[in-house]
Amino acid sequence: MNNFKELEQFQKPFQILLHTLTVGTSGAISAYRVLHRIQSKQSLHWRTFTETLCQPEPFLEGNEQKLSLQPLFYLLPVLVRRNLLSFLHLASSHVPKDCLHRLISQLKKNPGTDLWEQKLIDVLEHDLEGGLGYSKSDLHSNRFQEQLKHISHKLMGNSDVCSDTEKRLGWYYKQQIISNGKSCESTEDNIALTQNSKKRKNVDDAALFEDDEQNITKKMKLDKEDVCLEPFVGREIQDTTANVGNVNPSHTLVQNKMGTGEVEQKVLPKIEEIVGLPEHIKSSVSTLRDIFEADSDKLETPEELNILNQCDPNQLEKLCLLLRLSELSEHQLPLACNKMISLPSDLSYSNATVLAQNLFLTRVLLLTEPASRFLMAAITLFYKKYPRPTCSALIGPLLQTPDIGNIQVELICRLVEDCIEPDYLTVTFRYVLFVTWSEEILSVVHILLERKVDLSCELFEQFIQKLSQQAGRFNNSVKYAKMVLATLTKYPTNITLVHKNMLFNVLVNHTTFLKKSLQVALKHINV
Repeated sequence: MNNFKELEQFQKPFQILLHTLTVGTSGAISAYRVLHRIQSKQSLHWRTFTETLCQPEPFLEGNEQKLSLQPLFYLLPVLVRRNLLSFLHLASSHVPKDCLHRLISQLKKNPGTDLWEQKLIDVLEHDLEGGLGYSKSDLHSNRFQEQLKHISHKLMGNSDVCSDTEKRLGWYYKQQIISNGKSCESTEDNIALTQNSKKRKNVDDAALFEDDEQNITKKMKLDKEDVCLEPFVGREIQDTTANVGNVNPSHTLVQNKMGTGEVEQKVLPKIEEIVGLPEHIKSSVSTLRDIFEADSDKLETPEELNILNQCDPNQLEKLCLLLRLSELSEHQLPLACNKMISLPSDLSYSNATVLAQNLFLTRVLLLTEPASRFLMAAITLFYKKYPRPTCSALIGPLLQTPDIGNIQVELICRLVEDCIEPDYLTVTFRYVLFVTWSEEILSVVHILLERKVDLSCELFEQFIQKLSQQAGRFNNSVKYAKMVLATLTKYPTNITLVHKNMLFNVLVNHTTFLKKSLQVALKHINV
């Protein structure tokens, strides 16, 4: 999960949401689920959020680096901007309309160059007007048709076999039949199409959207084909297909018709149709859910769990979304982890990282009270088997979270004290050197020093530099003083004359009651 400095300008609940948007193309759906959890515990100030997004910020534009003012929204990473617009579409019924209207107005006044962002802004505008945020007519525009023809020719190459083309672009030919009244399929297909159109007259709006959803799903298959497209067309189509799952028009409709609790039950199964997983993986979802939600821990590991080793990381990410691993009850977590670590063959680093992130990260970020023994037992179990993936998926992102809370820090400290092995203490220490220090982070650094983490000369040099740079912010901090004292008592042989002079300057302006003790300890170090 990536960090970016603009996060600091938002309130903490929105920092968590924006942080969730960085996880990839599934960021919008993940943030939508996090939103329900946050709203069940506190209300959100959407007006402040949208005003922050709209506030003007200095921006260097173009190759000439011309200084101009742009809404803060455009300073966010491209992935976050796209996922944010998709998320606002999914959550449009939660956001006050005047807040959305102000955001759209500002973005329209200062249009960006990203075509996909412009389309998502149009979708939000449709939401405001009471529309459905999805216009079929766009699919039949001349420009879009030309692009699709271009792709179809690329896929066909020099082959004259129609069946293969129809297999790859069946959804495109169906759109052509509907728009032009022409048929390139067999008579049986035409009859089926006619029957389907008659059935649609007798179904409600939700069923119509399910049909649209299936068409969108088929379009996503284009992104998986190994073809060489020309730069402009390829980039635009890939951007569109990669994000189409995030801007699903049926979510808003379903959400308007039922309560929050029913939304996830109704919407999430539809994800199975749009993630583009192989059939053998999709068919295992129901069985895997039963295995992970079972309260008994059998001695033998079910063979169905081997699918976790057969997926690539991207497929496993989507499978975790379908399995709702982040929603497993805490008493089920240790059992689920025990089954995962008992697989006949070890998980790859990437797959173990994906599982750790889905099992623990969102759950820990949303903690409002100390972690339960079930959660700690589950993390410890998984860590013992896969230490480095757990550090990468949980501890690293937690330390990078802006304004990390005391509860999250307490969990990290418990892991450092009782669980993390010496080799991976160094990995954790590297994380703290590359984040902005706060009082909470100082607690983590202090406990790492107390455990006498193994520091190379280079790593210790970086630490002393960081210690010196941050001194001015913590002149009144007892935690900072304890951290310096731990450095002096645990690592006296690592301190050089240069380090000693730097630490002397650090203590000159320090004001806590530990100042004299620190000065005495520094004086006794011989270099």
